[in-house]
Amino acid sequence: TIDNIIGYFELKDMFKDPPDIMSCVRKLAIVPETMTANKLLKIFFDEKMNVALVVDEFGGTSGMVTIEDVLEEIVGDIEDEHDYYELTEKEIAPGEFVFSGRLEIDYLNETYNLDLPEEDDYETLAGLILYHHGSIPVINETINIGKYVFRVIKVTATRIELVNLKTE
Repeated sequence: TIDNIIGYFELKDMFKDPPDIMSCVRKLAIVPETMTANKLLKIFFDEKMNVALVVDEFGGTSGMVTIEDVLEEIVGDIEDEHDYYELTEKEIAPGEFVFSGRLEIDYLNETYNLDLPEEDDYETLAGLILYHHGSIPVINETINIGKYVFRVIKVTATRIELVNLKTE
């Protein structure tokens, strides 16, 4: 039952053709809802675990928490290979586009017949802008690179998310 959890298993373990499902069950820490993030991180590191079962004051299951959940509460979103992002790529007028900062330069050059500069120091449109600008621009800031004018449409403290690109 939900209040009698004995462990968890990862799907990847099931693909290893285990003799039975119980051989795949992993131990998890059981922690109260009131535990601080610092204490929980210490448990994760000391016990070499990445998942904990959270229980309420009556011993009932409140949910599960991962090390990634805790770290994201402290430092903000952490991207990994399982995160999915919808990328924007749209021509809004001849020679004018709206692109996600995550789009790769070689893809943009090939798909939209552009000639954006390519360097070994970056792969994406955001990387190109950061490379030439030197820092994360503010919203609506304009950056000129060669024959292109970039205007930052959406930005966070750590990422250029959406860019308007015009050819001169």
